[in-house]
Amino acid sequence: MQRVETQLCDDGKEDRQRNNQQCPGIDQYGDIVDVANAWPITFVEQWSLSELTVELGTSCYAGVLLLQAMGLGGWMFNGVDPFAMLGASGNPEVPGLGFRYDKDERWPYPNPTGLEGVMEGYCPPHHRDMRAAVDALCARKFGPGGPFHPDTPGPWNDSRKVRSAAQVHSERFRECVALQAQYVYDTFGKFPGTVPSMFLIMYLQAHHLDLEFYDKFYKPGAYLKTHAMHMAHWHSGDSA
Repeated sequence: MQRVETQLCDDGKEDRQRNNQQCPGIDQYGDIVDVANAWPITFVEQWSLSELTVELGTSCYAGVLLLQAMGLGGWMFNGVDPFAMLGASGNPEVPGLGFRYDKDERWPYPNPTGLEGVMEGYCPPHHRDMRAAVDALCARKFGPGGPFHPDTPGPWNDSRKVRSAAQVHSERFRECVALQAQYVYDTFGKFPGTVPSMFLIMYLQAHHLDLEFYDKFYKPGAYLKTHAMHMAHWHSGDSA
């Protein structure tokens, strides 16, 4: 259960006061939510953003290790304008990745929400409302091809048993989540309310190494055997 904090306009004047206000209707879910202990939405969303940032960094690091095993060079970096990269630069000459984004006078920055048919956020406008978004997320988790569907292959001896051990979210649980999510969306005009719906923080670039450059300017050992053999293994028809 979440508590929405005061929202401020760019000029510093208070736009709306919602301190210590519980999500309307949350009391009916007192059997599954501790309604007496509300968390500020800024804390919940910033903590979630931090968790996701760690995952993005870890995935890029894993990508670097994969590139080394393949004999490719790689560069893990950040510092690129995340809004421009996703397509929210506002400049037609800088389309970026072409993600859908919206603007609102209440937000300091545009809010990217997804690339239609490729990566769509679990929020409007890609879903009718937050209840539809919750149902879509549950379908992704527990439906065919999802990580908790019994027919999804896995590394276990009995993958069906392991996959199906996850408890499917009940209708009541979905209602409770959707109620809070819709309240955030209605209050701030987007979901999440205080951080971008989609963001980029870390990038991984892959490239072929110029071995002659390293041989000329670096000592032996500057690159791996996989780099030395990459062209022969991956681009000559000999993948052994």
